[in-house]
Amino acid sequence: MASGLAVITVFAVGPQQANAEPAPQTIAQAKAQVAKLQQQAEAADQDFLALKEKLDKSQQELKAKQADVDTQTKKVAQMREQVSKVALAQFQNRGLDARARLFLTRDPAGFLNQIATIEKVNENQNALLQSYQVEQANLADMQRSTQADIATMKQDKVQLAALRNKADGKVGDAKNVLSKLTAEQRQAIADQEQKQADQAKKDAQGSNGNGGQNLTDPNVPSSGKGAAVVAFAKAQIGKPYVFGATGPGSYDCSGLTSAAWRSVGVQLDRTSQAQFHDGTPVSRNDLQPGDLVFFYDSSAPSHVGIYVNNGIIIHAPRPGESVQYTRMSYMPYVGARRPA
Repeated sequence: MASGLAVITVFAVGPQQANAEPAPQTIAQAKAQVAKLQQQAEAADQDFLALKEKLDKSQQELKAKQADVDTQTKKVAQMREQVSKVALAQFQNRGLDARARLFLTRDPAGFLNQIATIEKVNENQNALLQSYQVEQANLADMQRSTQADIATMKQDKVQLAALRNKADGKVGDAKNVLSKLTAEQRQAIADQEQKQADQAKKDAQGSNGNGGQNLTDPNVPSSGKGAAVVAFAKAQIGKPYVFGATGPGSYDCSGLTSAAWRSVGVQLDRTSQAQFHDGTPVSRNDLQPGDLVFFYDSSAPSHVGIYVNNGIIIHAPRPGESVQYTRMSYMPYVGARRPA
């Protein structure tokens, strides 16, 4: 998500939409409208990614469950065949009771041995029947669980499509706002954007006149990993923002941060909301190069960048923009984390 000022440059002017924002009266109003719409679009994008990750995991789990169901189905079928044979044997052996057969037999001792054997067989048969009932109940539970998962996944897919439409709609609304400006107004905003980006880069590279330090200064409290993360982020500057991208040729905001920390062997969660719980919290006054800095919503931040120094971050702003420097003050700060 771009800042309140850095929101304009390369949007193509598209056709007006029926649900578009009211026409801005001033450049400042246009910037504010576009910033709000872009933040809403990125929030929907991050929600989309979180749900997509959940859905992908659910699909993998469902596949494993279905394999288990197949195995259990075969097991129950085999046990059913055994139980059927037992039932048939019991049916064929019905008739005279044991006392009558003992009275009629010519070998009482042998018959009594048979009775003992039959009783043992009956115990085994009862155990088989009980096991069959248990395994059949287990199969029914597994089938119900699988069907419930399938129903949930169907709902998630509907919600996924709705989030994608919401994000695309907000981007379209932002384009529509820009279409109501004159070419001169759009150029004026683009020039201001570029000026601010250049100044942010300059401030990040050296002193800003307010006690800022250069990253090469040995007094800067940066861990080795943090400095390496910043170096990685710097190498990505100029690469385009692409929704859902994690590099190496393009990034979205959380895709950039996860790739930067992955370069030093630290695995982050995929979305800005999830990354807000990675590592340990850091106060604004204690920020160090490489820290993750979050913006907009304190409960579920929709944007994240990598702290450099002097109040500057490197981030992937929004569609149509590229990885760049910007000042933290351009967006509502909600917190920071330091990955392990």
